[in-house]
This record gives sequence, C-alpha cells and structure tokens, in this order.
Amino acid sequence: MEFIRVFILGIIGEERTYIEDVLSNIEYIKIVGAVKSDEEAFEELETNFVDVILVDASVSGDGYRVAEVLSEEYPNMAIIMVEREFDEDIIYKSLSAGAQNVLFYPFTEAKLVETIYRAYELIKRRPVPTREKTSSLKPQKSLGKVLTVFSTKGGVGKTFVSVNLAVALQRETSKRVVLVDFDIDFGNVSLALNIAPRFTLTNVVEDIQNIDEDLMESYLLPHESGIVILPANAKPQMTEFINANHVEKILNTLRSSFDYIVVDMPARFYEPVNQALVSADMLLMITTPEISAIRNVKSALITLDELNYPQGKIKVILNKADNRGLIKEKDVEATLQQEVFGSISVDYKLATASLNQGVPVIEKGRPKGVAKEYLNLAKKITQEAPSSTENKKGRR
Repeated sequence: MEFIRVFILGIIGEERTYIEDVLSNIEYIKIVGAVKSDEEAFEELETNFVDVILVDASVSGDGYRVAEVLSEEYPNMAIIMVEREFDEDIIYKSLSAGAQNVLFYPFTEAKLVETIYRAYELIKRRPVPTREKTSSLKPQKSLGKVLTVFSTKGGVGKTFVSVNLAVALQRETSKRVVLVDFDIDFGNVSLALNIAPRFTLTNVVEDIQNIDEDLMESYLLPHESGIVILPANAKPQMTEFINANHVEKILNTLRSSFDYIVVDMPARFYEPVNQALVSADMLLMITTPEISAIRNVKSALITLDELNYPQGKIKVILNKADNRGLIKEKDVEATLQQEVFGSISVDYKLATASLNQGVPVIEKGRPKGVAKEYLNLAKKITQEAPSSTENKKGRR
C-alpha cells in the first residue's frame, strides 16, 4: 500500500496529540516524524522522505519564513500551515510562502484528513519540467514583448481581439507566442479556442515559489494554431489568491521563453492584475464606434495619464469599425485625442461563428477581410512595439 508520509513541525501539546491520534487511525497515512524546531526538521528531512509537512505558524518565531525555505529546498513536498485564528490575509501569506493550504485550529478529523489528502494529490499532479525539450525552443536574443489588451468597457470584443491577435502574430512571424488570460473572474480565452483547460492560472499561482521557465512551460496548453495559452481560473473564488507579485513573476518568466506575450485583461482596473498594465511593452486599448464605449475609454485614458502611465505605450484599436456608421475613425481620434493605431472591421456573422466554433478567424481559410486586418495589425505591432523603458510621451 502507498502511504502518505506526514511530518509535524512545531505543533506541540494537545494539538499534536490530537493530530497523531486522528492520523494513526487512517490506514493510508503514516507519521514519519515530529519535531519542535526548524533546525531539527531540516536534519530529519535530510534522511526522511516526506510527502506532506504540517507547519505551526509560530514555529521558530515565523513559520511562514520556515515554510518559504522548505518550499524552495523541497519542492516536491506539500506544506500545510496550522493557524489558530482565521484571517483572509493569512491565506495570501501562506500561498506566498509556498504552502498548499492552511488549517485553522480547531479543525475536525475529516477536515484534517481531507486537507492532507488534497495537498498530497496536488503535489503528485505537479508536472515535471522537461528541460531538454523546451530549452532549444527559447529565443536566444532579447526578452519577449508583453502586449496587454485592455478596455474598461465590456462588450467591445477584447477577448476576441486578444485571441485573433495572438494567432496572427504567430502566423505573421512564426515566432513563439503565448496568450495569457488575466481576466481572472470571467476569462473566456480557453472557450474562444475550444480548449478544455488541464491547468489554469490557479495552478501556476499555487506553484509560484518554484516557477521557472521550464516548469511554466509544463503548465501551458498548446493550440493547433501554434500558440500556447495560460487559461484563467477554473474557479472564480481562486481570484483572491492572485496578486501583483504573482503577475509580475509570471510575465517575467514568460518573457524569457516567448517572443510575444499577449495578455487578455478584465474590463476594468483591477488591483490583483493591474501589474500587467505596468509590465506592458504595448497597451492595446480597445474601443468600438459607440458613444458609451468611446466615453468609457476616454475616462480610462485620463486615469492612466493621471497615474503617469507612459503614453507612448498606448495604442488605440478601433474594433467593429463600420464605414456605414455615423461615428467614423476620425471622430474617435478627435474625442480621444489619440491616433487609432489599428482598425478591425465589423463582421458579426463571422465573429459569432468563430466564437461558437472555437476557431479564430485567422484559421478560417484564406486570410481576407477581418482575418487580413488582424495580420496587418500583427505586422504593425512587430514593427512598432516599444521597449519597457520608453519615456513617457504626451498625447497628440
């Protein structure tokens, strides 16, 4: 029988007795050690194989510091923090330290066993990096460009633009392109590409302490177009675990492996993922020729200006452009005081079929119409993508 080997660190007295009594009655769990200090733990772990370690939050003065060291030294060992008072900040703190979960004392027997089992299963499912396979694919020159697709107005086709631009970039350049879904509440990138996510952003965040280029590669999902994707969370409630540090580390890691990183953002300024705006080499601001959309984007541009955002990074994309409509491209430019960088024509029939079938317009036969416009946009971006260090420029 395969045992889950459990180690106890810093938990003493009645709490330790309770844990030992409960686990002694579970046939597939075996306690392989129990010590009071981190020094003793590191000595024991040198010779003991451990699947799951329970760490008291106050051990050696700071259990989270101990957990962080443990996660770095023993990446294949699950860490569960044991706390006495519930606090939402503790969950963030635990995940940042590399722990897989937190137990708040007092906990039931069922909760203890379930938490250990889930942590063990999570570690078992952790993909193994394939270094030899991926290293030859990485660009050897400059770091990749982050292209952040954003709008503070819903319904402007932001995700549709993100998906088709990513595919167009790959088609136009034959370089490595990754599409990241940072719309962490309502992300639909995987749906738009008809991909059933095996791994999501949640898995990456849970493994953030161990993440490197090769481990990141193993979490990405390939698409037949040649791009790979990092989908948004399968469970919206997991969004509370994602913060700016996670986003920055994810993007920096992807920069080292990919030529272009296309980021689909929420339809609002959202603190957990705003770092993707800061890290962008180019911010593609999506609007449509509608008064409400233009007014909303105008407010967003003013906000960015007040935050001293480098205006040279911002490129306005006019989606669903219609020459027969009352609002023309020149009207959009006049209102936003910003040139339209790229324009994508309206084609509701094509867009609906593309989304329903999970097939990007670029993949639908010979490039023409909207598909051709995406290829032209991709070409223009590859020629004009600014560096991250570009100085701030004023609006036109």
